[in-house]
Amino acid sequence: MPLCVAGLGGVALAIGAPPNGLPLAIWLGFAPLCWSMHALRERRWPRRFLAGWLGGLGIGLVGFPWIGEMLERFAGLPAPVAWLGLALFSAWTALPFGLWAVAMRAAPTRGAMAWLWPAIAWIGVSTPWPALFPYTPMIGIADVPAWMQAAELGGVPLVEAQIVLCGVALARAMVASNLRARVGLAAIALSIPIVSYGLGQWRIATLDAAAAGARVVRFGIVQPNTALMAADPPDKMARLWVMSRRAQDDGAQVIVWPEAGAFPFRTTRPFRHDFDESYRRVQRLHDAPTIFGAASIEPDGRYEYNTVYAMAGDGTIAGAFDKVILVPFGEYVPVLDPDWVLGLVPAVSHNNAGDDPARFELVPRGDDVPIHLGPVVCYEDIFVEFAREVAAQPGGIEVFVNVTIDTWFGDTAEPWEHLALAQFRSVEHRIPMVRSVAAGPASVVDHAGRLVAALPVRDPRRGGPVIEPEFLVADVALVRDTASAPTVFARGGWLLRWFAVGGLAFVAGAAALAGLRRRRGAAP
Repeated sequence: MPLCVAGLGGVALAIGAPPNGLPLAIWLGFAPLCWSMHALRERRWPRRFLAGWLGGLGIGLVGFPWIGEMLERFAGLPAPVAWLGLALFSAWTALPFGLWAVAMRAAPTRGAMAWLWPAIAWIGVSTPWPALFPYTPMIGIADVPAWMQAAELGGVPLVEAQIVLCGVALARAMVASNLRARVGLAAIALSIPIVSYGLGQWRIATLDAAAAGARVVRFGIVQPNTALMAADPPDKMARLWVMSRRAQDDGAQVIVWPEAGAFPFRTTRPFRHDFDESYRRVQRLHDAPTIFGAASIEPDGRYEYNTVYAMAGDGTIAGAFDKVILVPFGEYVPVLDPDWVLGLVPAVSHNNAGDDPARFELVPRGDDVPIHLGPVVCYEDIFVEFAREVAAQPGGIEVFVNVTIDTWFGDTAEPWEHLALAQFRSVEHRIPMVRSVAAGPASVVDHAGRLVAALPVRDPRRGGPVIEPEFLVADVALVRDTASAPTVFARGGWLLRWFAVGGLAFVAGAAALAGLRRRRGAAP
């Protein structure tokens, strides 16, 4: 029975995920897990681990089916192998839940730590866990921005801690010995999301009032909707040119194109000015400053860089950033010899990684005061530490700008889950994020983590129906720069999760030492 109940926890968390998730279900996710830990309190650790692992398994199987679809569609794997890949991914992501269940054996039965330990244990286990795509199982919280606002203080872990605490209260209500206790504990559980929502709404209102007189810059975001690996440079360029011109005609002062690949040409480093040839010129039909992705290579280089350029209105390159965090096997070959792997699997690529974050300075069209932007490429916007490094650069930034291609995943949940994870970065640093995504959702997230504008996700395919390009124009309020007004999270709140890791390590070490002493004392 406890094993079955535990499995409901992961399912509840998964059905809260975007798109079209039920965020309220997320608040129920840890209740079955905590109840199972109570039911198994006298059982040995393998049984507890299995219950926790089963609890986490549903997250991958229910919330990430796009992994199997992607492996089948783009990696060309047979369906059984592709869905085996999903099963393995799900099993891996469920392991922290199993470890959390083992750590729950050390939970006190009384006092404040009886309530806090489940959250400390969860943060302590999940923080160092190696994940290919860093995420939070509570991802669907992004659909209700008021519930995200605690991230300004302690990042995603503080948001997660509220949900774990709600689960603890619900589980205690289920096992309470009398009706009065059950009602009281249920009231506590109910009050947590209500208070969190109320405080979040209050904080958002405060931020909006402070931003009332903020400077506004009008961004034009291009979504070309080209099919992956489509070998048609003229069509790709026409989509970018025409949408950029239409966005500029609609008042856009800065244009943003997607990641390298949407722009079909490679640049030779150093790239200092727009191309002379009209067929590959960036600013052919518009003259607004433009941020765009392009492959770049040294004159005698073997491998490319995934680069983002900031081009001023006169065509000069005002800044460049090389993607630092590359996708294993998608963008680089780890451990193995790249040339050997590239010869064996042509679909794999290998790029050079950049070294440091970058800070772009551009003067918007029709203005004379520069703005400062922090570029992040593809899934770099879900890496907490890297985003913090981008925001912490001397002089600070006023807006994150993300360029990406999520077309690998088609019209699935992945592009929306990616966006939801990125929304937390805006809350952590209280600056907006502008995202150009090749086939959607091109979007704008404001300083409160709210999705204020977005285009639909499209699914262009080679040989399929033609999908017309699109653009999005939105006014973006630049409410602060991260240097003069860093958040509590930026000042040190990011350390919260590492304090939890240290606390868990201390308890684990003390338990191991106590066990060793008992064994020595029992020895003849």
